[in-house]
Amino acid sequence: MTEPKQTKGTLLYISFLILAGVCYLFTNTNNLLLNTVMFSANFLIYAGLLLYWIQSVRTRLLPTKARAYILTAAFLMLLYLTLRVFKYRIAEADAIPSRYAVYAYWIPQVMIPTLYLMTCIRIHRGEQGRETHREMLLLIPAIALSLMVMTNDLHGLVYSPKIELSEFAVKTGTYSLGIGFYLMYAWMGLTALAGFILMFRETRKRPVRMTVMLIVVLAAWVTLIFVCTLFFNKHKIPAMFNVPEVHIFCMLGVMEICIRERLIPYNENHSGFFSQLELPVMIADKRFAPGYKSAVPIAASAEQLSASVNVPIYLDDDTRLSGMPIQAGYAFWTEDETELHRENRRLEAANEILSEENDLIAVENKLKEKQAHFEAQNQVYDKIALALYPKQKMIEALLADVEPDTPEFSKALAECCVYNAYSKRKSNLILLSEETLPKNNRELFLSLQESARFLECCGIQAAAVGEEYSDLPLSAIHDLYDTFELIIEAYLPCMKRMTASLTKSGIRLAIEAERDPVLPPTLLPVERKASDDLTFLTVNATGGEAI
Repeated sequence: MTEPKQTKGTLLYISFLILAGVCYLFTNTNNLLLNTVMFSANFLIYAGLLLYWIQSVRTRLLPTKARAYILTAAFLMLLYLTLRVFKYRIAEADAIPSRYAVYAYWIPQVMIPTLYLMTCIRIHRGEQGRETHREMLLLIPAIALSLMVMTNDLHGLVYSPKIELSEFAVKTGTYSLGIGFYLMYAWMGLTALAGFILMFRETRKRPVRMTVMLIVVLAAWVTLIFVCTLFFNKHKIPAMFNVPEVHIFCMLGVMEICIRERLIPYNENHSGFFSQLELPVMIADKRFAPGYKSAVPIAASAEQLSASVNVPIYLDDDTRLSGMPIQAGYAFWTEDETELHRENRRLEAANEILSEENDLIAVENKLKEKQAHFEAQNQVYDKIALALYPKQKMIEALLADVEPDTPEFSKALAECCVYNAYSKRKSNLILLSEETLPKNNRELFLSLQESARFLECCGIQAAAVGEEYSDLPLSAIHDLYDTFELIIEAYLPCMKRMTASLTKSGIRLAIEAERDPVLPPTLLPVERKASDDLTFLTVNATGGEAI
């Protein structure tokens, strides 16, 4: 608010105060109607002035603790005036409401100086100062004193009635003052004095005119109080103002000086603030006509401004316009997204490179997977070749020194078939794994059966009989079949008949042979028993490792 406007507003405010005082003078007439109308006008003007000032404080000050204390004090001032009207115009004839109106009359008188001192402490320390809530402790004694006066009927520490309590209306001569009364006056005086001391300490940092204005207001305050009490009241002369109104509006004067001298965070001079702001911000009215503009203007039409309230729009490729409704208009601002778009383009280029690299990595992983598969296959093939190499050498040795179309060739070929049967079944077993092998399987029985079938090519009656399925692990099957093959190789030159059967733990063989050969070292232990020209061999899967 500019200086001429402030002066004009102050003069208008004082004019209404004087008008209220003139109205009060007419309340002393004998005309009841005129008395009532003037009293009502007096109260309405005071209430209107207070409410106007409260609204102006809400508008002018930022939401700080000091503003909260000032607004609370202003509402208590309004309560102060209302209770006075209730006491002297409504409840005067009724003892109980009149008495409690007097009790409640003390609450704003105790709380307003307390809130004033709290405001001065907050001004002195600043909103960001240490111990930001320490001044709230002042409310404890103020509330205690307020409760003491409201419960006076129980203890009489403030007013000690000299008449019956039911008839006690706190009228002069019907009570004596207690210690609570003096405690309240002492608290009010001390808090007001402490507040003024802090205020004058703060004015030393300000221009001299603020100190002068405070002194003028305080001098007028003290003068009016003395004039009202020592002259008008003493001589029963009608006055324009009573003591409560003097206290209220002089206190408002002190607070108004603090506000205008910027002792409290201020919220005016929007135009100057916006004109120096180097951000693209604008405030417009409801018709989108600019009211406040920053140093960086927003070049947008009313249609564009209207559209940006609902959803941000782009004035060009890199300028984003946003808006939002505020009280009595709209706020608009723009954001330069040039750097953001530049970084997005760089990010897109980086993403393309990453995508290409990811594709290359995917191809490389597939090649590695295939290579690993081939290597696993080669390992299996190497394992099969290593396991079958001895048998291939034996087959090669058998066929090396025999001629076709001779009895020896047929015999050697038959033995080769037996070795080939082992080679085939052994290859199948190596290609299996514990995961692919069923728990209940026929692999060992089929291996025994195939070896028995090719033994018949050598003129040996052989068969695999009995239970076909077993739940032996793959490692045990390898060891059992390798041991079985070593036994067959040892008995092959002299064997006549052979029967093989599965047991729960291994293989049982019944062999009829021309002699009992010495067995070579085997992977699994072999138990041998002879009975009726038959040899019974039992192989148990008690150990051994798969090839």
